[in-house]
Amino acid sequence: MTLEVLAAKMNKSKATISKYENGTIIMDIETLYEFADVFCIPVYCLIDDIRKESVNDRHMPFSSSILYFYIFKGSGNREITESYLSLAEKDGDCQITLYYGGIPDRLSKSCLVYIGKGFGTDTTFSFMVTNYQNPLDQMYFTASLPYINWNGYLAGFWVGLTFEGVTPICMKAVISEKPIENQESLRKLLTVTTDELNYFKKRDKFLLRNEE
Repeated sequence: MTLEVLAAKMNKSKATISKYENGTIIMDIETLYEFADVFCIPVYCLIDDIRKESVNDRHMPFSSSILYFYIFKGSGNREITESYLSLAEKDGDCQITLYYGGIPDRLSKSCLVYIGKGFGTDTTFSFMVTNYQNPLDQMYFTASLPYINWNGYLAGFWVGLTFEGVTPICMKAVISEKPIENQESLRKLLTVTTDELNYFKKRDKFLLRNEE
Protein backbone atom coordinates (compact mmCIF):
# COMPACT_ATOMS: atom_id res chain seq x y z
CA MET A 1 0.00 0.00 0.00
CA THR A 2 1.45 3.36 -1.00
CA LEU A 3 1.67 6.37 1.29
CA GLU A 4 -0.91 8.17 -0.84
CA VAL A 5 -3.43 5.31 -0.61
CA LEU A 6 -2.91 4.93 3.14
CA ALA A 7 -3.33 8.67 3.70
CA ALA A 8 -6.57 8.62 1.71
CA LYS A 9 -7.95 5.64 3.65
CA MET A 10 -7.01 7.29 6.96
CA ASN A 11 -8.36 10.69 5.86
CA LYS A 12 -5.05 12.26 6.84
CA SER A 13 -2.32 14.10 4.97
CA LYS A 14 0.73 12.32 3.56
CA ALA A 15 2.90 14.46 5.82
CA THR A 16 1.07 13.24 8.93
CA ILE A 17 1.33 9.58 7.88
CA SER A 18 5.04 10.10 7.20
CA LYS A 19 5.53 11.55 10.70
CA TYR A 20 3.81 8.51 12.22
CA GLU A 21 6.08 6.26 10.17
CA ASN A 22 9.25 8.09 11.20
CA GLY A 23 8.25 8.36 14.86
CA THR A 24 8.22 12.17 14.75
CA ILE A 25 4.79 12.18 16.38
CA ILE A 26 3.13 9.52 18.53
CA MET A 27 -0.31 8.42 17.43
CA ASP A 28 -3.11 8.29 19.97
CA ILE A 29 -5.19 5.20 20.72
CA GLU A 30 -7.94 6.24 18.28
CA THR A 31 -5.40 6.48 15.45
CA LEU A 32 -3.93 3.10 16.39
CA TYR A 33 -7.37 1.57 15.95
CA GLU A 34 -7.80 3.34 12.61
CA PHE A 35 -4.51 1.85 11.38
CA ALA A 36 -5.56 -1.58 12.64
CA ASP A 37 -8.88 -1.28 10.78
CA VAL A 38 -7.16 -0.29 7.54
CA PHE A 39 -4.73 -3.22 7.67
CA CYS A 40 -7.35 -5.63 9.11
CA ILE A 41 -5.11 -6.66 12.01
CA PRO A 42 -5.48 -6.59 15.83
CA VAL A 43 -4.28 -3.34 17.39
CA TYR A 44 -1.66 -5.10 19.51
CA CYS A 45 0.21 -6.05 16.33
CA LEU A 46 1.02 -2.36 15.88
CA ILE A 47 2.30 -2.00 19.45
CA ASP A 48 4.15 -5.24 20.11
CA ASP A 49 7.03 -4.57 17.73
CA ILE A 50 8.96 -7.48 19.19
CA ARG A 51 10.00 -11.01 18.35
CA LYS A 52 7.50 -13.48 19.77
CA GLU A 53 9.97 -15.83 21.39
CA SER A 54 9.56 -18.03 24.42
CA VAL A 55 9.67 -16.37 27.82
CA ASN A 56 9.64 -19.66 29.68
CA ASP A 57 12.93 -19.62 31.58
CA ARG A 58 13.77 -20.32 35.19
CA HIS A 59 13.38 -16.65 36.14
CA MET A 60 9.79 -16.35 34.94
CA PRO A 61 7.09 -18.04 37.03
CA PHE A 62 4.72 -18.26 34.05
CA SER A 63 4.75 -20.51 31.00
CA SER A 64 2.18 -18.46 29.04
CA SER A 65 2.93 -15.28 27.09
CA ILE A 66 -0.61 -13.94 27.74
CA LEU A 67 -1.51 -13.27 31.39
CA TYR A 68 -4.61 -11.90 33.09
CA PHE A 69 -4.15 -8.93 35.43
CA TYR A 70 -6.59 -7.96 38.20
CA ILE A 71 -6.81 -4.98 40.57
CA PHE A 72 -9.58 -3.15 42.39
CA LYS A 73 -10.92 -0.29 40.30
CA GLY A 74 -10.06 2.40 42.86
CA SER A 75 -9.78 3.41 46.49
CA GLY A 76 -12.84 2.19 48.36
CA ASN A 77 -14.20 0.63 45.17
CA ARG A 78 -14.55 -3.16 45.36
CA GLU A 79 -15.25 -3.51 41.66
CA ILE A 80 -12.51 -5.52 39.97
CA THR A 81 -10.81 -4.32 36.79
CA GLU A 82 -9.71 -7.12 34.47
CA SER A 83 -6.80 -6.41 32.14
CA TYR A 84 -4.14 -8.49 30.48
CA LEU A 85 -0.40 -8.62 29.93
CA SER A 86 1.53 -9.67 26.86
CA LEU A 87 5.04 -11.04 27.48
CA ALA A 88 7.69 -11.50 24.81
CA GLU A 89 11.44 -11.79 24.48
CA LYS A 90 13.40 -8.91 22.95
CA ASP A 91 17.20 -8.71 22.95
CA GLY A 92 17.36 -10.91 26.03
CA ASP A 93 14.83 -8.81 27.97
CA CYS A 94 11.25 -9.60 28.91
CA GLN A 95 9.06 -7.06 27.10
CA ILE A 96 5.79 -6.32 28.92
CA THR A 97 2.70 -4.75 27.35
CA LEU A 98 -0.21 -4.08 29.69
CA TYR A 99 -3.65 -3.53 28.18
CA TYR A 100 -5.43 -1.89 31.10
CA GLY A 101 -9.15 -2.54 30.88
CA GLY A 102 -8.66 -4.83 27.90
CA ILE A 103 -9.29 -8.54 27.48
CA PRO A 104 -7.59 -10.69 24.81
CA ASP A 105 -9.51 -10.56 21.51
CA ARG A 106 -11.91 -8.00 23.00
CA LEU A 107 -9.88 -4.78 23.18
CA SER A 108 -11.90 -1.57 23.38
CA LYS A 109 -10.88 1.93 22.40
CA SER A 110 -11.03 2.96 26.07
CA CYS A 111 -8.24 0.48 26.85
CA LEU A 112 -5.02 2.10 28.14
CA VAL A 113 -1.74 0.70 26.87
CA TYR A 114 1.40 0.52 29.02
CA ILE A 115 4.80 -0.69 27.78
CA GLY A 116 7.86 -1.72 29.78
CA LYS A 117 10.11 -4.55 30.93
CA GLY A 118 9.80 -7.45 33.33
CA PHE A 119 12.45 -8.70 35.75
CA GLY A 120 12.53 -12.16 37.28
CA THR A 121 14.61 -14.05 39.82
CA ASP A 122 14.12 -17.37 41.58
CA THR A 123 11.90 -15.74 44.21
CA THR A 124 10.57 -12.51 42.69
CA PHE A 125 8.83 -11.17 39.62
CA SER A 126 8.54 -7.44 38.86
CA PHE A 127 7.80 -5.15 35.97
CA MET A 128 7.67 -1.42 35.32
CA VAL A 129 5.48 0.03 32.58
CA THR A 130 4.81 3.49 31.13
CA ASN A 131 1.56 4.73 29.62
CA TYR A 132 1.90 4.75 25.83
CA GLN A 133 0.22 8.17 25.62
CA ASN A 134 1.44 9.77 28.86
CA PRO A 135 5.07 9.10 29.90
CA LEU A 136 4.41 10.64 33.32
CA ASP A 137 2.03 7.78 34.09
CA GLN A 138 4.33 4.98 35.30
CA MET A 139 3.36 1.91 37.30
CA TYR A 140 5.36 -0.80 39.03
CA PHE A 141 4.36 -4.34 40.00
CA THR A 142 6.38 -6.52 42.34
CA ALA A 143 5.77 -9.89 43.93
CA SER A 144 8.05 -11.85 46.22
CA LEU A 145 7.71 -14.43 48.95
CA PRO A 146 5.34 -14.81 50.75
CA TYR A 147 3.12 -13.42 47.98
CA ILE A 148 4.02 -16.03 45.36
CA ASN A 149 1.50 -18.78 44.77
CA TRP A 150 2.57 -21.48 42.31
CA ASN A 151 -0.94 -22.66 41.45
CA GLY A 152 -1.17 -20.61 38.29
CA TYR A 153 -1.41 -17.14 39.77
CA LEU A 154 0.83 -14.57 41.42
CA ALA A 155 -0.24 -11.93 43.97
CA GLY A 156 1.83 -8.81 44.53
CA PHE A 157 1.66 -5.03 44.86
CA TRP A 158 0.83 -2.43 42.20
CA VAL A 159 2.47 0.93 42.93
CA GLY A 160 2.71 4.23 41.09
CA LEU A 161 0.83 7.33 39.97
CA THR A 162 -2.60 6.83 38.46
CA PHE A 163 -3.67 8.56 35.27
CA GLU A 164 -6.71 9.96 37.14
CA GLY A 165 -5.58 13.16 38.80
CA VAL A 166 -1.99 11.92 39.12
CA THR A 167 -2.84 10.20 42.39
CA PRO A 168 -0.26 7.96 44.12
CA ILE A 169 -1.57 4.47 44.76
CA CYS A 170 -0.49 1.17 46.24
CA MET A 171 -2.79 -1.82 46.04
CA LYS A 172 -2.76 -5.58 45.67
CA ALA A 173 -2.72 -7.05 42.17
CA VAL A 174 -3.09 -10.59 40.88
CA ILE A 175 -1.59 -12.06 37.71
CA SER A 176 -2.99 -15.34 36.42
CA GLU A 177 -2.32 -17.64 33.49
CA LYS A 178 -6.06 -18.31 33.19
CA PRO A 179 -9.14 -16.15 33.85
CA ILE A 180 -10.22 -16.26 37.49
CA GLU A 181 -13.97 -16.75 37.41
CA ASN A 182 -14.63 -16.87 41.16
CA GLN A 183 -15.06 -13.20 42.08
CA GLU A 184 -15.18 -13.86 45.83
CA SER A 185 -11.86 -15.72 45.77
CA LEU A 186 -10.38 -12.96 43.64
CA ARG A 187 -11.53 -10.27 46.09
CA LYS A 188 -9.82 -12.15 48.93
CA LEU A 189 -6.59 -12.29 46.94
CA LEU A 190 -6.79 -8.54 46.24
CA THR A 191 -7.52 -7.51 49.83
CA VAL A 192 -4.55 -6.30 51.88
CA THR A 193 -4.40 -8.51 54.97
CA THR A 194 -3.56 -7.43 58.50
CA ASP A 195 -0.33 -9.46 58.39
CA GLU A 196 0.76 -7.70 55.20
CA LEU A 197 -0.09 -4.31 56.67
CA ASN A 198 1.92 -5.06 59.82
CA TYR A 199 4.84 -6.32 57.73
CA PHE A 200 5.24 -2.94 56.06
CA LYS A 201 4.62 -0.94 59.24
CA LYS A 202 7.31 -2.81 61.18
CA ARG A 203 9.86 -2.19 58.45
CA ASP A 204 8.96 1.49 58.01
CA LYS A 205 8.11 0.88 54.38
CA PHE A 206 4.88 2.60 53.38
CA LEU A 207 1.46 2.79 54.97
CA LEU A 208 -1.41 0.93 53.36
CA ARG A 209 -5.01 1.57 54.23
CA ASN A 210 -6.64 -1.69 55.20
CA GLU A 211 -10.13 -1.95 53.72
CA GLU A 212 -11.04 -5.45 54.88
